[in-house]
Formats: sequence, C-alpha cells, structure tokens
Amino acid sequence: MVKHEMPLIFEISKKGRIGYSLPEMDVEAEKAEDLLPEEYIRKNEPELPEVSELDIIRHYTALSRRNYGVDTGFYPLGSCTMKYNPKVNENVARLTGFSHIHPLQDESTVQGALALMYDLQEHLKEITGMDEVTLQPAAGAHGEWTGLMMIRAFHEANGDFQRTKVIIPDTAHGTNPASAAVAGFETVTVKSTEEGLVDIGHLKEVVGPDTAALMLTNPNTLGLFEENILEVAEIVHQAGGKLYYDGANLNAILAKARPGDMGFDVVHLNLHKTFTGPHGGGGPGSGPVGVKKELIPFMPVPVLVKEGDRYRFDYDRPQSIGRVKPFYGNFGINVRAYTYIRTMGHEGLKEVTENAVLNANYVMRKLARYYDSPTTAIANMNS
Repeated sequence: MVKHEMPLIFEISKKGRIGYSLPEMDVEAEKAEDLLPEEYIRKNEPELPEVSELDIIRHYTALSRRNYGVDTGFYPLGSCTMKYNPKVNENVARLTGFSHIHPLQDESTVQGALALMYDLQEHLKEITGMDEVTLQPAAGAHGEWTGLMMIRAFHEANGDFQRTKVIIPDTAHGTNPASAAVAGFETVTVKSTEEGLVDIGHLKEVVGPDTAALMLTNPNTLGLFEENILEVAEIVHQAGGKLYYDGANLNAILAKARPGDMGFDVVHLNLHKTFTGPHGGGGPGSGPVGVKKELIPFMPVPVLVKEGDRYRFDYDRPQSIGRVKPFYGNFGINVRAYTYIRTMGHEGLKEVTENAVLNANYVMRKLARYYDSPTTAIANMNS
C-alpha cells in the first residue's frame, strides 16, 4: 500500500470484532419476518464492518486530520473564500433557547428567538442601506431568485409586463443568469471595458422599456470597485428598471459603503460567507434579501414585525410573492451571523473590510508574475 493511502473501514474489518455492546431489550423481540412483507426482507446479512472501538476511533481520527478547512488553513474560493467561524457563534447557536425550539411553536413561546431575528434584520438594514429585510431565503442563489421575483411582481403590479429582460455584466457570477432564467427572465449581457468595469456606453445601448433589472456585484467579480456606480444606477432607473446587488463581495465594503446609498433597490447577502456562518460541507447557507420601500409590499410572507414589545409574523400581505421556504429561514445560521455582528460592532466590521482588501491585494501582488492580468486596471495595480 502507498504510504499516504489509508485503508477503508471495511478493509480493517475482522470477523467477530465488536465495537459496541447493545443493552438487553426490555420488550419482547419480534422477528422481521413477522413484521415486514417478504419482498422487503434481506436474503443475505448486510456486509457491515466488524471493528473494535479502538480501531474505529483511530480510523476516523486519522481521517479527520486529513481534513482541510478554515480551522486548519487559508481556504481560497474567490468571493466564496471561507471565513473563519468563531467558536462563540457555535456556543450561542447551541443554547437550548435556540436549539430546542420548533418553528411550529406558538409565537408567544419563542419571543426571544423572534427578537433575535428582528434585531438581525435591523442590523442588516443598517449595513446595506435597505428599508426592509427578509431572512427566508436559504442561500445566495435562492436570495437572487427571491429578489428577482419581487422585481417581477413590482413591474407586473404596475402593468409593465413587457419588462422581461435582466441585464448582467460579462464578469458576473454564473448564478446571476441562472437565477434570472429560473425567475422567468431573458438575460442580456453588458460588456466590460478594458479596465474591467461596466461599459457605460454599451449599457446605454442595451437598456430600454423591456429592462426589468441590472444585476451587479460591487466590487465586481474581478475585485474592482465599480466607480461609476451612481451613473449606472441613474441609467437603469431612468429606463424604469431596478438595480440588483449581488452580495458575494460585500466583505470588501462592510461599514465603509452601503449598496442602498449607491442606488441599489434589492440586495441579497450571504450570511454563510460575509457573516461567518459555516458553509460548504459545514452548511447550510442563509441568503437574506433587503429591499427599498417600493418593493416592500412584494416581500415573501410571513414578514416579521414588532408591535410594542411583542413580535409576530404578518401574513396579511396581498401583493406578496408568497413563501419561498418552509418556516422562516435557516435559523441556526442567522443566530451565528447575529452573534458575529454584535461581537464585532461597527468598528470591528470596518477593520474586517480593511484587512480583507489589504490581504486580497497582497495575494494579487504575490501572484502577479505567474498570471496574466485580465484587465488594464489590475495590470496597472501590479506594475
């Protein structure tokens, strides 16, 4: 066997070895033949490994040491680069007041959980510059679809049924055109300049009375801040469209700039990226969506509201796009994100942004001589 390879658990199995002793039954045993139809009964014994407890512990401990993740090193995945998951987040998420509740409980019995969700919404509104936030979407692409469905409902409520196209930059995430298609839109590509930014001239050519929205990441997927974003917003809005913010790169502007102040109408966030929720193999995700005032009537139900010192879910939203997920979002990830925001505070989040941008530029400079620069802006930064 090659030195770095490990045997499978089945390969260390030895007949007769026992890893666990089951307690004696306190009820009368029943045979499977007496309980199940014959076609569902195995003809042969299952080929399960027979190993001792010591072998099991050593085997899986050795496997765990081969894992690679944020606790063991840098985990680069572009805008999806894994962020360290603070252990205090896990401690809070495991508090029985959060981990032992059920979404079907009466609202009066989970006021603490609802208060956390409401406060998280308020924090995300402040961070993004939006007027309202829903925590329902399960992840980023789900948030994209939710935001686009609200935009679609908005246009249809205004009788603009001809707005069937979503403009997407050629540098966009692959999820953007996919989400637009699933939401029932056609996609139109807007070109980038040699500098790697949205080509304003081409944008003016492709916008029109059939434009529903422009989806944009800022900084964009090349890592460049769209310095003409206010002009981009004006062009889209004058054409009657909405500006959609993909929050994949929000980590680069946290507490420094807000999408809402740039002219964006809809924002989706990735709490499992920007706000330290575990994702990948450690998921699930969470993709809250924030909207400006015009789009609030179309938010998915239920909408969490505060009345006095009580919290409740409001289902009386006749223009809502409806539910987008069973229950109320991935609550455990929301708890972790809330903990992170409260731990860091405004100044802490600002420091995160400054270090993230510094680190990204450091890595770019280190790699510059090994890769061709895709744009003149990046080439100039590396010169």
